[in-house]
Amino acid sequence: PRLSVSALGFGAYRVGGGEKEPAHLAALRSALRVGVNLVDTSSHYSAGSSHGASERLVGRAIAEAVEAGDVEREGVVVCTKLGHVEVGTPKPSGAVPIGPPGQSQGSSDVWHSIDPEFVDAEVRASRERLGTPPDFVLLHNPEYFLSAQLTQRVPIADAWDEMYTRLQAAFGALEALCDEGVIGSGYGVSGNFLSCLFSTTGRPNLYEALALDRVVDAAAAARPGGQHRLALAQLPLNAVESGAVLGRGDAVPEAAEGDCSLAGRLGLALVTNRPLNALPLPGVSSGDWGRNGAEHLRLREAKPMGTVESLMRRVILEGAGIVGRRRQRACTAGRRDAAAAAGRSQASDVIAFSGVVSVRDAHRGLRGGRRGGAAGGAAGAGARTGHIRGR
Repeated sequence: PRLSVSALGFGAYRVGGGEKEPAHLAALRSALRVGVNLVDTSSHYSAGSSHGASERLVGRAIAEAVEAGDVEREGVVVCTKLGHVEVGTPKPSGAVPIGPPGQSQGSSDVWHSIDPEFVDAEVRASRERLGTPPDFVLLHNPEYFLSAQLTQRVPIADAWDEMYTRLQAAFGALEALCDEGVIGSGYGVSGNFLSCLFSTTGRPNLYEALALDRVVDAAAAARPGGQHRLALAQLPLNAVESGAVLGRGDAVPEAAEGDCSLAGRLGLALVTNRPLNALPLPGVSSGDWGRNGAEHLRLREAKPMGTVESLMRRVILEGAGIVGRRRQRACTAGRRDAAAAAGRSQASDVIAFSGVVSVRDAHRGLRGGRRGGAAGGAAGAGARTGHIRGR
């Protein structure tokens, strides 16, 4: 069976806890009422410092919406993620430190783990906080293990082999939780795959990257003789970080295809994230993740708009043919009304400088008709719904 989801989902990154929780709750309730039925959260998401605060808010919002008759629980797809260890709790077996590039491995008190026992405990805790079985549970940036290996200068082949051994063990735990009904439909991985420009630590992405086909192989090995429940992947996609659609074969030959296309061939749904805030290319901004003075490029309308953002917006509109079409319509309006038509055209050119719609339209124009996008996933541009295998 396949689950139908809205083209746009509700990302619950910095919601739950803190003084803005009522506003966050109202926003999610409103999204559910207007037809958004994919909600993405994580065990460590919060607007404050409370581990699991986002999951608790998501669970409350869905329960209230069901009670009010706005939605049916079966009509909402809930995805959560795990991997980040709650600060102040004992370090799980096999945990690796999370820290900015250059920080020594022993100096971090923030840890990440996909150890099977930790996975089992975290999923059960997430189910309790949500008040309902999550439909999908994703391993959240398991490539932090590769970041730790890179710091220790482990050869890349050895690091990758161990990475997929660890993924297979974690997938085994997730398969058992699916069998038990603690997870409603299946599981996945949220990460920076090989076609993504940046790693999870902000470095150029190669050593720390996950190869999507090897992830699928690990899932198959975790359930020999049966159909695995690995159903979806999540990765960044926006006007700057476009490798998931266009590929980046010039830098990494194995990533020439792009993970959006590859996911479709592998039978995986794809959910994209970070549509509004891009990690900047080197030299464009003062820094990126893991570095002091970190800034994101805000890919949205603003007045005034920065020079880089304005230039990118112009290139995207021209690449999609939007500016040219507007001008042509203005000219056909006649000389008397040309000025007014041009004014209306200029106003209507203001599209959402963010979503996958802009990315795909630009890529279609710039690459001579090549169509990319989510492989049946929740953020597929131009589609009203997406589909995820499950239930």
